[in-house]
Amino acid sequence: MKKEKTVDEAIQSTDNLTADDFQKALRPIASLIRKSEKAQQKLAPGTWQHSMLRNNLKALHIACALMNKETDDMDNFTRDDLQEALRAFASMISKAEKSQAKFSPGTSQHTLQRNRLQSLRIASAFIKKSLRKT
Repeated sequence: MKKEKTVDEAIQSTDNLTADDFQKALRPIASLIRKSEKAQQKLAPGTWQHSMLRNNLKALHIACALMNKETDDMDNFTRDDLQEALRAFASMISKAEKSQAKFSPGTSQHTLQRNRLQSLRIASAFIKKSLRKT
């Protein structure tokens, strides 16, 4: 089994990303945002699924802003926002890992989940990095 990176290793790895790495990481995040927005429209407000998607979308938007350097970390987000986003990412990562395990390596579904996981982990590291600055 693959060893999980420490928080410091994850944060440090974001410093070594190239512009191409950023684009590759942002694509699955943008895809998740689009899919989540479509799914949320089909759910009744007040349900746990609607609330979960709302929280996940907020976390994904925060991560995109941080990764695109659209904000100076804390300008638009409170420490609580970042902590909630980190919790949402932990949940999304866990679900993607479970989903990936169901698919055979080499299949398109397995590859999709692998790419999604990599992007979610990078985004999570950006949020952790922002939390460290506060």
